[in-house]
Amino acid sequence: MLEARNLRKSFGSLVATNDVSLQFGKEEGEMVFIVGPNGAGKTTLINLLTGHLDPDEGSVIVHEPDGAGGTREQDITGLEPRERVDRGLVRSFQIVQVFEEMSVRENVRIAVLANQDLQGSVFSHHDRHEGVEREVDELLVEFALEDDAETPAEELPHGDRKLLDVAMSFGLDPSYLLLDEPTSGVGTREKERVIETVVEVSDNQDVTTVTIEHDMDIVSQYADRLIALHQGAVYAEGDPSLLETDPDLRRVLLGVEDE
Repeated sequence: MLEARNLRKSFGSLVATNDVSLQFGKEEGEMVFIVGPNGAGKTTLINLLTGHLDPDEGSVIVHEPDGAGGTREQDITGLEPRERVDRGLVRSFQIVQVFEEMSVRENVRIAVLANQDLQGSVFSHHDRHEGVEREVDELLVEFALEDDAETPAEELPHGDRKLLDVAMSFGLDPSYLLLDEPTSGVGTREKERVIETVVEVSDNQDVTTVTIEHDMDIVSQYADRLIALHQGAVYAEGDPSLLETDPDLRRVLLGVEDE
């Protein structure tokens, strides 16, 4: 389980994250969606969890198996982002992060090799690592990218570029995958395909996903749990049906005043 414990982060007089305590992955494969208006602190929270920002106060905890059927707490607050990846925390950014001139296969291979500390084998030695190539092939199939395996990433439609970005994240073997608006900039017809693919692969691999999302239809349909942030604090947490039943939440998120 991943835990944010009393996290606080300020930028000058702006309190971006205000004493946030949350737990993710009580059950493997949990789909958590984080929602909130602009400036609510959503991306700041993801940055704190993944080590791209240091908190002013509070800590980030991973609960790991202790070998005796229980768990032990590991405080990872001081670890760099790469060290957190080694602990299973992987992040996908809102803006697609791929190597444009490389093929789809080469992009996924880079992630798998990095996870196995074989970065020096990207080109000249990759044929020596049959296990790597099998994993690359499996990811290409899971993300429906096998037909474009040799296509340069820059030639992919935007939805497929998003999927490639997430496939690379899975190449790092995450236990927790933190996604910042994976459907941002994706056309309406492609949104469901992107999110359904992420949901299916996450479920198959028992990966807990924590996703920032502005499309409330997607949240309602796919979330196991909803977390709403407002002014840097947790405003609401629970079943996604809150989007329909909580008038105060609807007002904060959507500006809707129920009669």
